[in-house]
Amino acid sequence: MPGFRFLAGAVHLGRRAVRHKHHFLSISFTLFFILPICTYILLGTFLQNDPRLVPHAIRNAQNVLLITAHPDDECLFFTPSILQSSGKAHVNRHLLVLSSGNYEGRGEQRRTEAKASCAELGIAVDKCLILEHKQLQDNPREWWDEKVVEQILDHYVRQWSIDLIITFDSYGVSGHVNHRSVSKGVRKFSSDNDHNPPAYAVQSKFVLRKYSSLADLIPTSLPFTWRILEALFTPVPEGYATMLSMGGKKVPLPQGGDRYGDKALLVTNWAQYMKGRAAFNQHASQYSWDRVLYMVLSRYMWFNDLRRM
Repeated sequence: MPGFRFLAGAVHLGRRAVRHKHHFLSISFTLFFILPICTYILLGTFLQNDPRLVPHAIRNAQNVLLITAHPDDECLFFTPSILQSSGKAHVNRHLLVLSSGNYEGRGEQRRTEAKASCAELGIAVDKCLILEHKQLQDNPREWWDEKVVEQILDHYVRQWSIDLIITFDSYGVSGHVNHRSVSKGVRKFSSDNDHNPPAYAVQSKFVLRKYSSLADLIPTSLPFTWRILEALFTPVPEGYATMLSMGGKKVPLPQGGDRYGDKALLVTNWAQYMKGRAAFNQHASQYSWDRVLYMVLSRYMWFNDLRRM
């Protein structure tokens, strides 16, 4: 497995540093390289779908909707979330992009690229929709009307029988006003009707953490410490079965509700990470040297922490 070979190489370098009495270097190497990789392997392999880290609503959704502002958002910010249910035959994944990204006049090209990205992510062509709405045009200085976002979302939630929504938080990861508008529209939709499907928002972090790659998995994991320990040392609680273990049948909420439902930590395995990279490779119009670095350095390519809206 690539992750384990990577870890073995890291341990070897760490031992060399200790032998040469570079104590500060060895400590730094452990904190910023070995420990994050070990945590990544643990969370992305052994605990990847544990109910203490992945709420009932996410594990058991049958019709998942990722709603974004522009083509390529799905790769840059949401790869771990959209691939969490990949390979599950009973799950239908949908992507709704509210604009074609036509700010520089490349809307049609970006629409085609988004369709190719969906194919790499395993999203069916009829479930990959890129809109062209006159009130929702790609513009970093234009705040979209959240009522329009809410109306569009309501239409597709009904059409596709959506039972889980994933989107931006209030800052929109990068601060782009279109991203923030989407978040506000989804929040309005969720708050206007208690019977709407649960919505989760990927959490924004300040720039140093955003580009700390796997190193940021350590501070991100801290709020989940007790849940991780519980997952390591106790069996899955009664009532937290998944559709997979139930033969694809809908699983009711545990008695008293999901006590882990307020937040989620979704970590890609190596294959999912590479699939996210392959999906972004389809966005040729957005490819640049800094995006190459982004594929490695951005925490959002490796993991998402979400909060229920």
